[in-house]
Amino acid sequence: MRDAVPASRFKHPIILIGLMGCGKSTIGRELSKLTGLPLLDTDLVIEEQLGKSIPDIFAEFGEARFRALETALLRYLADRSSAPDKRNCIISTGGGIVLKPENRTILRSLGFVVWLNVDVPALLARTARANNRPLLHNADRAATLTSLLLRRRPLYEATAHMRLNTTDTDIPTVTREIIHAAKLFYS
Repeated sequence: MRDAVPASRFKHPIILIGLMGCGKSTIGRELSKLTGLPLLDTDLVIEEQLGKSIPDIFAEFGEARFRALETALLRYLADRSSAPDKRNCIISTGGGIVLKPENRTILRSLGFVVWLNVDVPALLARTARANNRPLLHNADRAATLTSLLLRRRPLYEATAHMRLNTTDTDIPTVTREIIHAAKLFYS
């Protein structure tokens, strides 16, 4: 049985960043269970706001509009973080949220940012059946993921307070490492 960690131990959100398929949603759910903090998935919030799936948002409005929606959501969360009744949470982000410099600044100031890093072969396996990844709707998914990782790696590195390689690590181990590091970060 895993030991729960009281939500009161965390003064700010724990934020998960990384490429699609790195485990942000899965790890986010586990962190939420262990800490009692609610999980906020930025992609799901945007889907709910627009009443459309991410692929439909990309198709109808384009990636630039989607990225603007991510920024607006981060600004809202940053504004709420100073409210007296704010609740901390676990935040699982979209893989491209780090593309805008403003987003990277907001993320670092909002909470403890963890980059879940995974190698490309593992990402290919994890996203093989996913049809909700608009950036992977092409003939060479391996080349796309490699290109995305090369472009975004320095942005993830610049944004994260902690980097974890989750290629061959199990979920309980990753969540324990994040909780331990977050407790130290907020000490």
